[in-house]
Amino acid sequence: MSTSCETVTSRGYQEDRILVITALSGNLKEAQEFLTIHDGSGKDSPILIVENQKIHERSRKDLPKAVYTTQSTASIQFKKSPTSNLQLKIQKAVDCPFNLGTDSQCGRIVDEVSCYCATFTQIREFGSFVKKNENVVIFSKILRNQLSHRTFCDNNNMKLLTLETYEKEQAIQAAWAETEAYFWTSLTDIQQEGTWNWQSTGTSLYPGYANWCPGEPNDVGPNGGGEDCMLISNYSYECWKDYDCGYRFAAICQAIP
Repeated sequence: MSTSCETVTSRGYQEDRILVITALSGNLKEAQEFLTIHDGSGKDSPILIVENQKIHERSRKDLPKAVYTTQSTASIQFKKSPTSNLQLKIQKAVDCPFNLGTDSQCGRIVDEVSCYCATFTQIREFGSFVKKNENVVIFSKILRNQLSHRTFCDNNNMKLLTLETYEKEQAIQAAWAETEAYFWTSLTDIQQEGTWNWQSTGTSLYPGYANWCPGEPNDVGPNGGGEDCMLISNYSYECWKDYDCGYRFAAICQAIP
């Protein structure tokens, strides 16, 4: 038979979106005997091979075999007719970095199209003291507060974490189960006490999914101040607490198509 070619593009979406291709039926790796998937629609677009795909260490192990483009278009060329039923699933996805610099870990934690990065990135805080009539400058490395993390995520084309479902929260907890960290999210009632909203999406918490610890939120800070930001932990508790937004913890950034 003569070869045929089909071009696929993620029209209508941001230019920074890519495509992910998986097999609904059959095996994508075995399908390479019958077709080639090209990264782009150009004549000389490189062939994407399942075995050459780099896997993020933190990605879910049960995700289907997939190939990812580096742009918003792909072309599929058939070399011969498949001997069995073969159905491909083509979705728009976000590019997922392997890290956001030092002290961070990324992966496809929830599904094959989104990306999540836990950031333990520390910033330098300078100080000084006088020793033997000389001014000595020192610095210490500290974690970021909630606002600083939100800015950090934005600067990396991501958003601070939202938790819309129990399943998503469980996937996040499982991915970093051994880190024993507290993570800032984008849930806050800083605009109006008691009215909780996800800053990253601009949506109200209620009537959606919530997982507050017993007695939370209580708006009672460690030093008697208010608590306007939501914090999760994967080792001391697996529910939500409100906390003083100025305290410094780790955080999780997300990118969703």
